[in-house]
Amino acid sequence: MGRPEPLPVKAGPVPDKLTIWPVDDGRYGLDATFQGASGYERAEHHQQELQRRGVPHTFRQELGGGWTLRFGPFRAIDVAAALSAFVC
Repeated sequence: MGRPEPLPVKAGPVPDKLTIWPVDDGRYGLDATFQGASGYERAEHHQQELQRRGVPHTFRQELGGGWTLRFGPFRAIDVAAALSAFVC
């Protein structure tokens, strides 16, 4: 399998919550959580783009009705690129 494409740099729908979490080896994971009536559609927009680009991720429904995309882990230097998919 080939190397996945870089993460998107054009922001799509903005998540309601972004969480960066450390991994023991110095890398970081990222959770983007979408809430509300449009939460699923907004999360699905990003999920389809991650899937298209071959970026490993999970897509799950939260107990409170939100939807979370979890991806990574990334090297510290790549965290800004990952965040830009949601905030630029």
